[in-house]
Amino acid sequence: MINSNEKIICKEYKGIEYIQFKKLLDMGIKHAYTLKGENINFRSGSKEEEECYSKIYEAIGIDVNTLVKPLQNHTSNIKCIDKILKKEELVATDGLITNKKGIALTTTNADCILLLFYDPIKQVIANVHSGWKGTFQKIGEKAVIKLITNYNCNPEDIYCFISPSIRKCHFEVDEDVKDLCENIFSFTGQTSKFIEKGRIIDNKQKYFIDTVFINRLLLREIGLNDENIIDCDICSVCNSDKINSYRVEGKDFRLATSIISL
Repeated sequence: MINSNEKIICKEYKGIEYIQFKKLLDMGIKHAYTLKGENINFRSGSKEEEECYSKIYEAIGIDVNTLVKPLQNHTSNIKCIDKILKKEELVATDGLITNKKGIALTTTNADCILLLFYDPIKQVIANVHSGWKGTFQKIGEKAVIKLITNYNCNPEDIYCFISPSIRKCHFEVDEDVKDLCENIFSFTGQTSKFIEKGRIIDNKQKYFIDTVFINRLLLREIGLNDENIIDCDICSVCNSDKINSYRVEGKDFRLATSIISL
């Protein structure tokens, strides 16, 4: 199990291990991020999916019938949710927002970043899937814009919690992805802080990209206080014995889930 620390607490229930953010618990928000385990898989259509959701929802005290889970596709599409919807109604959707109680927003990952948002003043939550493609499309920033425009949130009141994900130490890409990243984020003037030259493999230069840093930078620029952006600091690849990782597991990868509910 991942060790608890000043930011997170680790728990276990009926064979499912999961982490929670202490600050989010202190604010009374039910949530969880699941860890790797035998017969634990939240991948849509897997034989384990239904039972795993029943267990984790029971663990954190949420009715599994309140589950709202999109069909993610590395987009920047974000939907505001005011009733229970089936995943077939949320095709190509990678972010969910609600201010309604009795709705549990759910996303999945295996290396990608999952961002949980909470505004304790306006009582609004969001759950956002931000892989490198979503990060390059600025989906986290777009979620905050929706919180501001649709729910009248003040960005200084918004908290963001960053899940376990692949980190700069292992997110190694080819020059085309590096160039795309530089082109998109050149306006920051800080690309040297999140792009680093890596190894040469088969005569090709590789590069490391820090997508967590990019998300934090975008969130700060849109108005979130840095102290309200709380990262678990866990790399899914470094901890692939405890965290699901597509890069490590390959085509048979399993998915973790992140859940948040008012």
